Amino acid sequence: MAAHFKGQFELTLDDKGRVIIPSRLRSKIDPRTDGEGFVATAGTAPCLWIYTAAEWERIFNEMRRFDRGSPELHELQRDYFGQAEDLAPDRQGRVLLPERLRNWAQLDRELVFVGCFDRIEIWGAEVWKERNDDRDAYQRRIDGFLEQHGSYASRMQKYFGGELTGER
Repeated sequence: MAAHFKGQFELTLDDKGRVIIPSRLRSKIDPRTDGEGFVATAGTAPCLWIYTAAEWERIFNEMRRFDRGSPELHELQRDYFGQAEDLAPDRQGRVLLPERLRNWAQLDRELVFVGCFDRIEIWGAEVWKERNDDRDAYQRRIDGFLEQHGSYASRMQKYFGGELTGER
């Protein structure tokens, strides 16, 4: 079963550009099913997306199914895969975040790790704070998403059928 991540953790980048993956996130990874190491790439916001080796392989295989003649697909592949870097934890569980990716994501010394389903996001603490300080903009984005896609409960009801009462 693939690793599923949750939670928020504040850490500090060392002078060499290394950071420890939080133990509560590392504990969700089974090397037998999730592979060894991680892959980092640029996220859609100024943050990094970190995947297990197995999840990255799954994403790669999914991308192969798309229409190869699409210019949009080529652009996505260049951005998503072209930015990607393998990360190998050392004995202390630290990974070296490449300078190019640190610059893109505006990472300074203070970082915020966010468990986000099948990936870990790494944010600069200031960027994360700014993003979360504007609650009105956040609420507008969420309201727009729910308006377009429906509520979580209604989607679960669609997938599983019947009424969602919380009872089994």
